[in-house]
Amino acid sequence: MVAWGRQDLLDASLGAVRRFLPGAQAVVVDNGSEPPLRLPAGVEAVRAPRNLGFAGGNNLGLARCTGDYVLLLNTDAVLPSAEPAETLLAFLEAHPGVAVAQAKLRLPDGTLDACGEGLTPLGLLYHHGYRRPDGPHAARPRPVFAAKAACALVRRAAIADAGGLFRPRFFCYYEDIDFCHRLWLAGWECWFVPTEPVAHAEGATSRTLPARQVWRRYLSNMLCSAFDLWGWRLWLGRGLPFLAAVFAGGLARGVLPRPFRDPMPVRRRVPEAAFLPRVTVRPPWRYYWGLARRGVSGAFCGGRGV
Repeated sequence: MVAWGRQDLLDASLGAVRRFLPGAQAVVVDNGSEPPLRLPAGVEAVRAPRNLGFAGGNNLGLARCTGDYVLLLNTDAVLPSAEPAETLLAFLEAHPGVAVAQAKLRLPDGTLDACGEGLTPLGLLYHHGYRRPDGPHAARPRPVFAAKAACALVRRAAIADAGGLFRPRFFCYYEDIDFCHRLWLAGWECWFVPTEPVAHAEGATSRTLPARQVWRRYLSNMLCSAFDLWGWRLWLGRGLPFLAAVFAGGLARGVLPRPFRDPMPVRRRVPEAAFLPRVTVRPPWRYYWGLARRGVSGAFCGGRGV
């Protein structure tokens, strides 16, 4: 768990972990909070010298984890019981080729958070089930392009194949999508697994960040990930609409994305053509219209505490 301020959120989330998973190793990264956060006895506390962001904080905490599986859990996510963690663990143990399994997340208004991310023909993300009521569409496991790291169980052995967990330069936003893309390239799979819903107050701490900063980071990280990971077939088929959408989003929010290179030592074992058909979603055009409206209005899907 990576925490930056908001002692109340940490207390609720960590309290549920200690209550429902008493035998688990709990590692909490205080990401440069001032004043420092208060942590109970029995929790492994890691104090970052400054705010390293969601990406850097998780990388710092991962170094202290000793188990074969690591549960990434936001401080704005609260386990309802032991069932989500137990279900994710059972799924990974039964499917040795899966590296990441995401739990079902419920937003404060009762609708679902994204049940994993698909990839559209335009190279943009499709948020499975986002803001929809729970129902049959979220009742079965499925492979996804990316799992949401607000509550996801990661197979530790797969992290090295992906070149590491999160890119430190990302600070926050798009780091989990980039990580899962690297896993697919390395021959692993990422799945959404239906569990008892985990309460998720999406972006409870990131809402304190300026909107322009959020959008600049998100769009810049998207470009970096694409420049590093996309193969020529993906660029040929989806490159132009992807770049147009990224820069149109930046224009709508009054920010200029800052492309940068940040290569990761991924063990590329499979071509994109081997997995893209399984995780590509062809949404109706009204989905893209909704994305455009949210971009202009400033609504943002995918925020999290840093």
